[in-house]
Amino acid sequence: MNKGRILYWDSDVFLSYIGAHSQRINTVSALLEEIQEDDDAVIVTSVVAKVEVAYAAHEKAQRALDPQAEADIDALWEDSSVVEIIDLSYHIALMARSLIREAMLRNWALRANDAIHLASAQWLPGVQEFHTYETRLKKFSNVIGCTVCEPHVLQPRLVP
Repeated sequence: MNKGRILYWDSDVFLSYIGAHSQRINTVSALLEEIQEDDDAVIVTSVVAKVEVAYAAHEKAQRALDPQAEADIDALWEDSSVVEIIDLSYHIALMARSLIREAMLRNWALRANDAIHLASAQWLPGVQEFHTYETRLKKFSNVIGCTVCEPHVLQPRLVP
């Protein structure tokens, strides 16, 4: 992957976008636009996100599936110049297991899917930031070798 800016997105960032989360949607939308406009930038995520991002918040609240929500979810994965999907390999699985073991030693909790996401970011060369809204994952920055933080844009947009 020959990109200058590589951001890893945890599934909760995609869910915030699909669900139009009131406190997150402006940042996530602006960041997506920023990546779309920059040929030297890309968002990466694990194929696991395709499973975790299964429905929008309004579908869960109403306990009813919305075909448009599923189409919106599928549209996220279509443009590989913006969002690139990393397969779960044997090597990444072993790295995820090591992260879970390391977390246990430090008395931290780490779920399997979170470990897969963190290991995927660790495995891919050049990832500068791991974006997530799960604050408990921030402590893994030094372990995986990139900053774990909430999504943010480089150039905040002025709202008229």
